[in-house]
Amino acid sequence: MGKVLNRSLGCIAALVALLVVADVLTHESKLELFGVKASDLVARQPVLSGIRQWFESFATMADMPRDERLRLILEENQWKNTLVMRFLPDSVVERIPHFWQAWLRCWVLCAAVYFGVGAVWSYYIYFCFGDKLFAPGNIPGLKDVVEQMKVSNWAMPLYSLLPAFAEWAAEQGYTMVFPRIENIGLPAYVLYFFIYMFSVEFGVYWMHRGLHDVKWAYRVLHWDHHKYNKEHTLSPFAGLAFNPLDGIMQAVAYVWTLFYCPTHFLTHELLLFATGVWTANIHDNIHGNVWPVMGAAYHTIHHTTYKHNYGHYFVFMDWLLDTLTTPEQYEADKAAAAGVKATVSVGGPSPKKLR
Repeated sequence: MGKVLNRSLGCIAALVALLVVADVLTHESKLELFGVKASDLVARQPVLSGIRQWFESFATMADMPRDERLRLILEENQWKNTLVMRFLPDSVVERIPHFWQAWLRCWVLCAAVYFGVGAVWSYYIYFCFGDKLFAPGNIPGLKDVVEQMKVSNWAMPLYSLLPAFAEWAAEQGYTMVFPRIENIGLPAYVLYFFIYMFSVEFGVYWMHRGLHDVKWAYRVLHWDHHKYNKEHTLSPFAGLAFNPLDGIMQAVAYVWTLFYCPTHFLTHELLLFATGVWTANIHDNIHGNVWPVMGAAYHTIHHTTYKHNYGHYFVFMDWLLDTLTTPEQYEADKAAAAGVKATVSVGGPSPKKLR
C-alpha cells in the first residue's frame, strides 16, 4: 500500500508541475498570486522565452475581457439549449429557467447517445457478425439488456445534473474554462488538453477503485453495475447502468478539473458526452487489442475479477498502480489454473504443495 500511495502522490506532484510549467509558458500566468513573476522566470531562460513567444503568437484573442468570455460561454450554452428547446412551444420554454433548460437538454442528448449508439452497436455486433465475434451462449439475452436499459433510464436524469452544474459554474466564472481556442492559442490548447486528460484518468481511476475498496460503497452503490459480471450478461447497454450517484462519482473528475486546469469548454462537454460512446464500447466483450487503450477485453476482466483494470481510456494508471491485467495474461492464468485443477482431479498433489 505504501508503494501505491507514493506513486499516487507522485502523479499529483507531476500534475501540479505540469500546470506550473504550462502557466509559465502561457501569457496568462497565475503564479503572480504567489508573489512569483513568470516574466522574470522566463526572462532568465532564452529557450523558455522563445517558447512562450511562440505560444503567444497563436493566442490571437488573448486579451478578451473576462466579461466577454463569460458572455460567449453563456451564449454558447443558450444555443445548445435550442437543440432541444426548439421542439417545445415558446410559451413553455420561456417558463423554464436557464439551468433547467441545460439539464433537460443534457438529459435528452444523453438518452439519444445511449440508445442510438447502443442500438447501432448491438445490431452490428450481434445480428451482423454475432456468429463470428461470439462463442455460442455468449450473446446476452433480451432480459439482461432490457434490465440494463431500465437502470440507465432511471439514472440519466440525475447524471445530467453534472454537466448542467458545470455549465452554471462556467457561466459564473468559477472555473478556468475559456470559450475560444484562440484565447490561449493552439499549442497551449493541446498542452492543457493533455493535462486535463491526465487529471481525468487519475481521478476516474481512484474514484472507481474506491468504489471497490470501500466495502459499503460497493455494496450500496457499485454493486448495481456489477450484477452484469459475465460475458453473456454484458452488453453495450450496460455502459450507463449504474446507481445514479455511482455514475456521477465516476464522471466528476471531468468537472473538478475545470477548477484548476484551463480548458476549452466545448471540448470538455464533448469529452463528457463521449464517455457515453466509450462505455458502450468497453461493455461489448470484443477485444480490440489497441495498446494502450483500455478496451472491452480489459473491462470484461474487471467485471470478472473485481480487482483489476479500474482505468478509464488508457492502461497507464493500472500499470503504474499495479492493478493491470492484460487479456493475454488473464487467459494464461486461467489455463495455468485449469492445469492445476486437472492435476488434482487425477490424484496429483494439492495446489498448496504445487506452490
